[in-house]
Amino acid sequence: MASGFIILADGRCFAPSSRLYDDTLQVIAAHLSDSTPARILSAWLLSLLPGPTDKDIGYGWVSSSDNETVVRKLDVRELTAENQKLFHRAARLAGERMQSDQSSDVSSWTKKCAIELADMVARADRGEPPLSCSHWREVIPTEGKKVGPGW
Repeated sequence: MASGFIILADGRCFAPSSRLYDDTLQVIAAHLSDSTPARILSAWLLSLLPGPTDKDIGYGWVSSSDNETVVRKLDVRELTAENQKLFHRAARLAGERMQSDQSSDVSSWTKKCAIELADMVARADRGEPPLSCSHWREVIPTEGKKVGPGW
């Protein structure tokens, strides 16, 4: 059951289970380039994941440090334009590498998610309609927040 949501720059949604959401963000963070903005974005993406002492509640997690609930939702539209491009590039690269990688460093489900998300990103980047490939049946408007580094 979907419990994590990544909404891409065009509004299409990738919605895996909570564990696969976490794994997918880790894979994307690992595929960001070595530039300073990419390293900062990578660290921020990893901060969206629960730590060993946090309480997992499926659709999110409760931070042990401040008892706040963190929802597993990343709306890429709320990142800076530069970070949107970095995220899309890293997602595409992760999918390409997972498709050709035969190692057992990540689970087959994580590989499948990375490949599927990369396909969604490629479709978004080509300008295909958002609902041509989305886990949602409609495009949900952005809340208009400014999240992530660089604002």
